Amino acid sequence: MDGSIITAEDLKAEVKAYNYKALTGGDDAIAVRAIEKATLWAQAKVMAASGSFEADTPINREIVLKRALYELYSYGENEAVAADKKDDALEILRAVYGNAVDAAGYQAAGGGVSQTSLPASSVVKGRISREPRHEDDIHRQV
Repeated sequence: MDGSIITAEDLKAEVKAYNYKALTGGDDAIAVRAIEKATLWAQAKVMAASGSFEADTPINREIVLKRALYELYSYGENEAVAADKKDDALEILRAVYGNAVDAAGYQAAGGGVSQTSLPASSVVKGRISREPRHEDDIHRQV
């Protein structure tokens, strides 16, 4: 992703060299993909909460860095450490942007985020029967 707010070098600085090599197999492209995923995640969360995402602020950079570490450890199937990094990113995100980052993303009337979801379907009255339906029944209900 062009214009990423952190780099593979930033991730290398956050973990021991042997861990980085074990997690990426020495391939920086894996770290770059983790950064891309983390950046998109942070943008989506921040934009849902505040409406805009400024990548160059130190706090947003830290959120992306923590989430990229989560992505990297998750890729390496180290779920215990990954969960810790995920929690770190969410903790910073919530501290700065509030609990709105956890919302479904539907806009409430006042411009805030509502956690009320939209209905998925409508209810159609009918009978419940273990008997197979007959062609005549289908035409009567329509």
